[in-house]
Amino acid sequence: MFSQKDNAFNAIRLLLCFMVVFMHAFGHFGITNKFLLDGHVAVCGFFIISGFWITKSYLSSPNLKVFFFKRARKIFPMYYLSVIGFSVLCVLFSALSAKEYFSSIEYWKYVFWNCLFLNFVHPSLPATFNGDAVNGALWTIKVEIGFYVILPLLLWIYQKLKSSTKQNIFFLTLYILSVAYNLLLKTYASKWHLPSQLAHQLPGFISFFISGMWIYLHYDTFHKVKNYLIIPSLIVYFAHYATHTEILFPAALAIIIVWSAVQFKCLCNVGKEIDFSWGIYLFHFPIMQILFYSAKGELNPYVYALCVLALSFMLTYSIEKISRLKRTTSR
Repeated sequence: MFSQKDNAFNAIRLLLCFMVVFMHAFGHFGITNKFLLDGHVAVCGFFIISGFWITKSYLSSPNLKVFFFKRARKIFPMYYLSVIGFSVLCVLFSALSAKEYFSSIEYWKYVFWNCLFLNFVHPSLPATFNGDAVNGALWTIKVEIGFYVILPLLLWIYQKLKSSTKQNIFFLTLYILSVAYNLLLKTYASKWHLPSQLAHQLPGFISFFISGMWIYLHYDTFHKVKNYLIIPSLIVYFAHYATHTEILFPAALAIIIVWSAVQFKCLCNVGKEIDFSWGIYLFHFPIMQILFYSAKGELNPYVYALCVLALSFMLTYSIEKISRLKRTTSR
């Protein structure tokens, strides 16, 4: 049986978050490393962990209302603080006056579309950061929320099938369709005159999400065979860099992540009191933009990356502490 407390999921989530932060920060300077700074792997890892934990959350909730309330309480406060808070702060870095900035229709378009989780519709603020996106990391949030919406339906179908064979076929079908969607769009998007970003929408990531779901739903079986699966999974993981295909990659990455979370129990206290990964993920990109454009790019990339991480960490810590204090005093 899976132990909710005795695992390293928070530590892994934080490690994936660090990968995203450093990938974005070093990207400003053209520094890349496909193994250590692979933001795609990090994002896919987040979706796998979500598939695992959100399934647990749903099955332990008495009804849909409680489930969605728990998700909203987890996601919305920090998200809207990030969107609205930085939109206000960025007036200090805009070429417009405060009156021009806040009266600009572009400002209100940014707030409106980002509050609806549609960052791609209007990612920039008026006369700010040379028109670059304020928070380029927000594109994943709409995908995450999409998974929250479809999860009850997936589990309803899964439970209705009853037969384990039919249930596994159902998950396998979803997995194959998701991988096929991703491969087709990556290969033919330009030929079909479609936006390449379509490959990075919800259908293309279902294979990762349901891999996490499947492991949770069959955790006892997974636990028995996990040590036999880890070496083949590592081989598939590194091979995908050479083959440039992701047919088996979602399943392999899911096995690696859950195996690591169970195996490295010594890290179970990391993020136990405060889950830094969510705040750092939301805050790092606008902080990065503020530092980069304020210094006009004249920065040491390594000092810059560490400053972005440190400021994101401190901001998350401060907000979480204030939030906890308010909850304590209101009781």
